[in-house]
Amino acid sequence: MKIFRFHTKYFDKKTTEYVLNSLTIADLIILGLSFVLIIWLYSHYWGGKTLNYAVILSSDRVAQTINLNHPQQITIQGSIGENKIEVMDGRIRFIESPCKQQYCVHAGWLTNTKSFITCLPNQVSIELPHANKFDSISY
Repeated sequence: MKIFRFHTKYFDKKTTEYVLNSLTIADLIILGLSFVLIIWLYSHYWGGKTLNYAVILSSDRVAQTINLNHPQQITIQGSIGENKIEVMDGRIRFIESPCKQQYCVHAGWLTNTKSFITCLPNQVSIELPHANKFDSISY
């Protein structure tokens, strides 16, 4: 039963053929199930789950939680003026800012979890938090 054919510098041809020919149907089933389980575990614990809310932080205010499924425009007072934020179709962005460079406006829509936009001069930020409680550091 020749399913795999590979050669490496660590095994000679005879050893490789012996190992591959020794695999039974049960071995192949276990390998297949292990591979499927690993993919499922990865997508379940570290996959890109989407959230339906965003967190807006301002220098002098308590964090606000915004529903991303409700289209709206929000005005947030920052340290040097007002930021206008737009929510539409499960995404959020800055549309106006009092800062000179307008980097926050040019950043565009936030759609991915674990992403954020900050207007540093005005001390206002938008964050889409991560849906999972584990990451590579805390796990």
